[in-house]
Amino acid sequence: MASEVNSNLEELKTSMENLNVQQQPSSSSRNDAASGNGVEVTCFTEVVDDVTLHLQIIHLGKQIYAWIGCNSGKLGHLYAAASTRPNNTASVTCVLGGNSDNSGTGIARRLVLKTGLNIMLASNIPKNSPLLEANAEKKLVEKLIHLGKDIVTVMTEVLSNISPPPGAVASISDASPVHYIVKIELFSLLAKNAVEKYESGVFKAGGYTWKLVLYPSGNKSRNVKDYISLYLAKVDASSLPLGWEVHVIFRLFLLDQNKDSYLVIQAGQERRFHGLKLEWGFDQLIQLSTFNDSRYGFLLEDTCMLGAEVFVRRERSRGVGEVLSMIKQPTAAFKHTWKIENFLKLDEKRQESQTFSSASEKWKIVLYPKGKDFGMGTHLSLYLAVDLETLPAGCRLYADYTLRIVNQVKDRKFDLSGKAKHWFGASTSESGWTRYVSLDYIYQPNNAYVIKGICIVEAEVNVLGISSPF
Repeated sequence: MASEVNSNLEELKTSMENLNVQQQPSSSSRNDAASGNGVEVTCFTEVVDDVTLHLQIIHLGKQIYAWIGCNSGKLGHLYAAASTRPNNTASVTCVLGGNSDNSGTGIARRLVLKTGLNIMLASNIPKNSPLLEANAEKKLVEKLIHLGKDIVTVMTEVLSNISPPPGAVASISDASPVHYIVKIELFSLLAKNAVEKYESGVFKAGGYTWKLVLYPSGNKSRNVKDYISLYLAKVDASSLPLGWEVHVIFRLFLLDQNKDSYLVIQAGQERRFHGLKLEWGFDQLIQLSTFNDSRYGFLLEDTCMLGAEVFVRRERSRGVGEVLSMIKQPTAAFKHTWKIENFLKLDEKRQESQTFSSASEKWKIVLYPKGKDFGMGTHLSLYLAVDLETLPAGCRLYADYTLRIVNQVKDRKFDLSGKAKHWFGASTSESGWTRYVSLDYIYQPNNAYVIKGICIVEAEVNVLGISSPF
């Protein structure tokens, strides 16, 4: 037996070292006649995310030899994996190439768990390439299924019931999630007690804080039913710099308690978290019928376990911008009355009322008794001004306002009124009229706008929108 294994290993080394990688469609090349011993050799090439993967499968009865080449024909590390008793787990050792900490270790172990066969796997996939590793394993498994190998296990059936977004990858892992695990006991009581949404505790990964958001019966706000929905959400976004964004790759896990391995759903590309998008995940993580079926091991004795891994790839703060917030139901307009005494004795200097508040901002009325600019010497000039000392930097206010000079004797319909809308900000802090009313008209005693040297001016301000920088 030992001599047979050594012979097979030597045959594998010779086959892989002499492999001439060719760009061809995913097709099998069977060498049964040449070998005379039932050996099948399949070579194929796949391009995934601009990376060329060369793959070779050699099937020898109860053993499978496989090679994964990333952009080259280099052999890479060689691993041997086999099922161990009595727990039906898998043991892996590195035969060639150094320490057994490369990406091929996990692939070899999972192939044993899926097929029940002994596995020899060579791989030159770079370390710390989880997405590439998952894609390579997926292509390898798809080919084995296509070739009719004994690999369509219960877990493969599970993968067929997953409906992740386009580009997402479903795989199997025997490694626990490194960042967070949630164990839920009496899972069925969530639905019975009308718990539509559960948010996990906060955990840290990549220097940021996160949480998991679970919809045990599907996210109804997105019309999801008969599925479990699971998302990764950013926490405490308000504490981050203006314009922040974080690009991450994340994995969501479900434990198969029968095999002590995890179903892993991974987004097929980086996801960008920012102020307007704080949550990413999967509306249809897994069908409830599959999740509840004890054969799959996800829910045993009404208990399940899920988890997450989050890897921050890059982060940045964007350039300056702004947020425009229109007010759907503005509050009633605020009215301020300014009583000006000794009005007839005022010269041409600018006059200002006391500040008053409307929509949490400060305002004031500005008056030029002898006019300003084109109204100088002929008209009274009247304006509404926002108080720049209290207005936040970069903020602008869209306001509907009315200014009026009160008729102190006759009906209020004789008031001198002006109404307008304006964007108030640092560059345009005042709005009004340089020729509001002629001086001859307002000074006539019979018109009753100045009585005993007193003139009364009113302002009504209603803020309709706010533009703020970020």
